[in-house]
Amino acid sequence: MKKEYYVQYSDQSIIDSFDFPQDIFVSITVGISEIRHDLITSLIQKMFRLPVFFVLESMILGYEKETLIENNVPFFEFSSDGSIIKVDSVEKLNLVSGLTEVLVNNGLGVFIFHGEGLAEQDLIPSRQWNRPIEFKNVDIYKVNTFIEVEEVGFTIFSKSDLFNSPRKVQNYIPRCYSLDINSSDI
Repeated sequence: MKKEYYVQYSDQSIIDSFDFPQDIFVSITVGISEIRHDLITSLIQKMFRLPVFFVLESMILGYEKETLIENNVPFFEFSSDGSIIKVDSVEKLNLVSGLTEVLVNNGLGVFIFHGEGLAEQDLIPSRQWNRPIEFKNVDIYKVNTFIEVEEVGFTIFSKSDLFNSPRKVQNYIPRCYSLDINSSDI
């Protein structure tokens, strides 16, 4: 049986959780009960050209850093358990998508960025309990799309006309998932 998902315009509280110019990005939320690496890989391959950047804020399970090192995947370490990885090949995408699956299914979040002229050191998140998440060093005008992946789905923030409505976003979800039309803004 296919896993169901819904797709809708994001709630204002999700939009307000990030500190960036809200008038230049459309925000679409996709709710799905289980994030799997094949969903992440397929989504990225359908939506973007590589490279993309994965921001792993908390690699606290212990093996993530070792996995990257063992597989010769360079990463930019911005804290004791946070890293940013430039994914520029399908092999890296498969590996990092697998790490993302484990992290988000353990309640942690991961960010994925796509744009022109982005660099790892510019994508360091700043998180405080009483303020929106900030990416202080990023030139937001270089970011075309970023995705926040969480345990219950993901939110796409994009300037692209390709992803600016729930109807368009559903075209990027693999066919092995079934759209819950009654819960979607279609």
